[in-house]
Amino acid sequence: MTGLAAPEAAPAIGRLLREGLIIAQGPGRLAVDEAALGSAAEVAGRRLQEQAEAEQPDPGLRGYVRGTVLVRLPEDDETRRAVLDHVAATTFEADREYDERTVTDLLRPWCEGTTVDAVSLRRFLVDDGFLHRESGAYRLVSLVGPGQSS
Repeated sequence: MTGLAAPEAAPAIGRLLREGLIIAQGPGRLAVDEAALGSAAEVAGRRLQEQAEAEQPDPGLRGYVRGTVLVRLPEDDETRRAVLDHVAATTFEADREYDERTVTDLLRPWCEGTTVDAVSLRRFLVDDGFLHRESGAYRLVSLVGPGQSS
């Protein structure tokens, strides 16, 4: 039914049988054990959740930032600002000046595997007030004000 030749399908069928996800119902007849499949799906879902939490402990950034890679930029302004704040605070040091090439080079790893390029990300950080640009020099903007924490 899968279109695979028997030598290709046999190992997969054997594994599914060993894992209890399918059961033999006579010669050449197999059936899905729906309870076992549901249980396996729950376990896999928990593993994916644990992996996502390990890769990004901050639930507000999950789905947007994985480790030090920007997965995508959020649509809504508040979440977008939180993601850009994280990128800026993680990438740049306070009280240090950077030239344009260095800023772009530091942002490039964030953009691997996403549709956002380093130049656009740099522009977003400047436009949204996370980096200050003056005469080709960039500085991290401190957004911590009275009554706020970093």
